[in-house]
Amino acid sequence: MKKTLCSLVFFTLLGCGDPAPQELLNDYYLSSTNSSNTYITKGASIVIRSDVVYTEIKGDFIIGKRTFSDYPDHNDRNEDELGYFFINTKTGEIKLGLEEKDLEFIGKVR
Repeated sequence: MKKTLCSLVFFTLLGCGDPAPQELLNDYYLSSTNSSNTYITKGASIVIRSDVVYTEIKGDFIIGKRTFSDYPDHNDRNEDELGYFFINTKTGEIKLGLEEKDLEFIGKVR
C-alpha cells in the first residue's frame, strides 16, 4: 500500500509547539521540537537531522528533502547531506545529499 504524508499534515505538525511524533513507516517517525527543527527518528536515535521539509512514502522507502535549519545548533553543518534523501526501512540503509534524479529507481518524486 502506498502512503503519502500530506502537506497539510506536515505543515500542521510544523505549526505545533511540541507535537507528538508522526509515524511514517516501520517505526520511523517525523519528529519536531519547533517549526525549525523537524527530523526523522527511529527509536531514540535521530536518523535524518533537521530540517526535513518534505517526506513521502514509496513502498518500503521514505524519501524526502533536507535543508539547513534557521537555528545553527540544530544542524550538523555538513552541506553534503543537504538535498534529497532516502531511507530503506527494510534494510536501514540511508542515503543523504541526493538530487531528485538519484531517486528515479524508487519512482517519481514531486
